[in-house]
Amino acid sequence: MRRYDKKNVSRIALAMAVCIILSGCAGNVPFSEKEQEKRKEVTSATETLGLEEDFSYERKRERPHVQVDRLGYLPKSTKTAVFQGEELPETFQVIEKESGVCVYEGGIRLQEEAEEGISTGYGNFTELEEEGSYYIKCDRIGCSYYFDIGRDIYLKKAGELGAVIEEMRQAEGGDGREKEMQETADICEIVGYLLITYEMYPELMLRIWESESAGTEEEGGRGDKFFRMLRLETDQLLSLQEEKTGGIYQYAGAVPGGGIGEEATAAFAGTMAKYGYLYQEYDPDYADTCLKAAAKAWRYLDGAQGISVQGQPVHGQQEESGGAFTGRFYAASELYRASNEVSYHNYMLQNQEVMMHQKEDFYLLMAKATYLSTKRSVDHALCGQMMDSLIKEAGRIAEMSKDGVFLVKDEDTDVILWDMTVMSLANYAIMNYEYVSVIEHHVHYLMGRNKEAEFLPENPTGEEAAKMLLLLSVVEAESRIIEESEAGLEEGD
Repeated sequence: MRRYDKKNVSRIALAMAVCIILSGCAGNVPFSEKEQEKRKEVTSATETLGLEEDFSYERKRERPHVQVDRLGYLPKSTKTAVFQGEELPETFQVIEKESGVCVYEGGIRLQEEAEEGISTGYGNFTELEEEGSYYIKCDRIGCSYYFDIGRDIYLKKAGELGAVIEEMRQAEGGDGREKEMQETADICEIVGYLLITYEMYPELMLRIWESESAGTEEEGGRGDKFFRMLRLETDQLLSLQEEKTGGIYQYAGAVPGGGIGEEATAAFAGTMAKYGYLYQEYDPDYADTCLKAAAKAWRYLDGAQGISVQGQPVHGQQEESGGAFTGRFYAASELYRASNEVSYHNYMLQNQEVMMHQKEDFYLLMAKATYLSTKRSVDHALCGQMMDSLIKEAGRIAEMSKDGVFLVKDEDTDVILWDMTVMSLANYAIMNYEYVSVIEHHVHYLMGRNKEAEFLPENPTGEEAAKMLLLLSVVEAESRIIEESEAGLEEGD
């Protein structure tokens, strides 16, 4: 494994270009605008063969056989490229984009078994930390797309995702017509994802919403932009509460509809309690409004038919009610942390055995994260159960990820986003570097290190953007911890 000093390398640009073409890189490495125009003219004349102008020939899209995170890598992050082909070389080179200079050379580790005659190999270039634009080149299979190494690449992407979320929230917050068929529980989930990310990485989230790419032009105090954006949602949610009963309408819109839903009410209680707890330092009066609304929703649940809020639930009813059951546990955990009222804690203790046997979902996961991090008095046995379940599931995901061709457990985007949510909250509770590494590999997959070399999801929904924001925050925060640690060691020397 060799690293090259650019100052000591003197390759002629023309000679490098010839080498790239001969090695098969020309079709995979992006060219400059001038070069693209020249190639367009040549290919246009060749492909039409002088026939009529309306004749069209569509070439099959070629993808590179060297897969990288197209967004790029943080200087201190693990950097791994995936190589695929019938026959793979033993080494690869990292080439600086502008100079054409090889700045790093490493070996390719082959996967033990080839699939359908296609071999897969892995090349690690973690040692390369210098910021800049690069691509990977190797014999036989060609080159990768361009990628960057930089301290702010994930922060910029997070800002873009934040802008997507903000635009969606603002567009939907007008007269509510676009939200008319949106389930209230889904709105609560998006808000919940943003709040848990803020709770875990507040400084990072505030930086995202203070950036030009994601912020509004309005001026405000620190954190104002983030919570002001969320106010579009919490104001909408408050409007969905029935004044008389405290129950929450199942569907949001200009005219709330669908009747009162138990899952909607439970999700509302948990989300508004979480928002009120976190918003106290910015606007105590509004935070109090949210907390009172959450408590009122809980009182509705206490009197609703179905699963009793008090005591052990009846077996079989939890499956029938679905999210309404685990949603109550989520609401109880958030209300207990926010109010310190023992009745909420008692509900959790009375239902812990049945709850711990439920299939993991968003509500149950959020309840665990909140309870394990609360400063209130907790039951150590319940904490132990929650911790054990998180460790077991995170370990299963981590183990299965090792066998994936692209170092991921599953190649389905929805599955990845959910699995990495589990890993993120497990890491929040336990702080395990292995978990961060698994999350990082899955982020690389979503950012282009996949068989199609595409960004996934291509056009994220608000929910997908919120989940992606959580994952990027984990990787970004871990990288900065490493940087700060190394800087401290250098100062000590």
